[in-house]
Amino acid sequence: MRTNQLAAVAAAVIGAVGMASHAEAIDVYAGGSSAGRQFINEVPLSVCNNALPITHYQSANNNMHLWQCTFNGQTINFNYSARGSSDGVYPVDDLTAGDRSKGKYNGKGYLGYIDSTNPATSGCGATVAVNKTFYDVDTNTTITQSIQENKTCTNPPSAVTTDYPTPTFVRQPMHMGYSDVQFTSFGQTSPAGSEPADPAPNITENKLMVLPFSIVVQNSVRRVDSAGNNLGPVQNLTQTEIEQIFSRQARDWRELGYAVTNDVAGTEAVPSGPHNIRLCMREFGSGSKATFDQVLMKEESAEWTLATTNIAFYSASSSGVKTCLDNTGAGPGLFGKIGYIDSFEATASPAYVTPATAATANAHVININGYRGVDATVADPVKATARPKVLQGLRCGKSEFWVNLEAYTKTAGTGDATRDLFISRLISDAQNTTVVENLPANWAFEATPNILATKGQDNAAPDHATYSTRSGE
Repeated sequence: MRTNQLAAVAAAVIGAVGMASHAEAIDVYAGGSSAGRQFINEVPLSVCNNALPITHYQSANNNMHLWQCTFNGQTINFNYSARGSSDGVYPVDDLTAGDRSKGKYNGKGYLGYIDSTNPATSGCGATVAVNKTFYDVDTNTTITQSIQENKTCTNPPSAVTTDYPTPTFVRQPMHMGYSDVQFTSFGQTSPAGSEPADPAPNITENKLMVLPFSIVVQNSVRRVDSAGNNLGPVQNLTQTEIEQIFSRQARDWRELGYAVTNDVAGTEAVPSGPHNIRLCMREFGSGSKATFDQVLMKEESAEWTLATTNIAFYSASSSGVKTCLDNTGAGPGLFGKIGYIDSFEATASPAYVTPATAATANAHVININGYRGVDATVADPVKATARPKVLQGLRCGKSEFWVNLEAYTKTAGTGDATRDLFISRLISDAQNTTVVENLPANWAFEATPNILATKGQDNAAPDHATYSTRSGE
């Protein structure tokens, strides 16, 4: 596997066949990471020709996206489907084409996409005009543009081992993928199966930007005094405590000095017990799961992997973990929950983001060893001065719970010169610091050059030696 950009491959293809005109729209099918989906699906703003119409469709749970725009004079349908980071690696590596109804890896099959020929088939309603402010690479300026958008398309199925039905969603093989982690970091197990870290010789790895994660605790988990009185929500856990919790070495919150109320808000008096620790986790093949395993499970071999009724809940996407924590999904009516989720999904938007986005309901982000990568409580409404404060723990290496978001492309190209150029441009724009800093809804991603303590591998500690050669905050 090479780690160079796809641009050289695209240029070679163009030289051989030329920029032939396409009579029909060019489809680009991508998928994989659910943690990075918001970042991935705002980058097309800077890639598309903003002098021409741009339309964006999104499923209500944010797992599917369709961008329709013009690039290099050709109509492009850029499709994204989030189901798990391993889906951003191995289906891209697969050159066999295979069976459209059953894919090569773990029976997951081809990913499903919004029907670009008729989005209404996928439950998409009418679009409305929405203003987006972003950095345009071509003009080297920040611009505001009105696009057409609908974010209420039908949610896709969430089961990790089932294929998407038709005709609601269109099943297609992938041209490129995104993963929260390097594919060598896979190997995790859940009750639904396992995803070994198999070789992937036909893909090229492209590091994009830094993706932070958070530990989220349900509000029902409380600090208590020696008399058992409710003192408020948990604000910090040590890495050792987190390992004890997710390996189930600790199974009752009282073992760690905490307690659980019988209401999701945590406002009631603390009962006598039990005070079960309940886990909201990801299924195998998840980049969030691999990140948690690589970064936080240092002493214990792995997190809990068994089906445990009313204790352990496994979700196919980040949105599933979120609804587990807020009691609208897995384990409704149960308390004492803790989970891991990407920081974008976990936190509320800081003051400078408009429109505002709420945090995970009935739960909150905690510090790990006294720090967090994203502090959305910063009240500064000015983006230029607020953003460094929001991401200070991440930038300075105080928070270790992060990885590099990876894009995986077919080393030999996709067979279409314009599609390959579009993919190459997606990657280069996603690596552009100014683009990252100016994405409309970005408060929980960071451009790699802004990180003062870098990582070479997913499981490596941040390298603080770079402080000597980098400017301070």
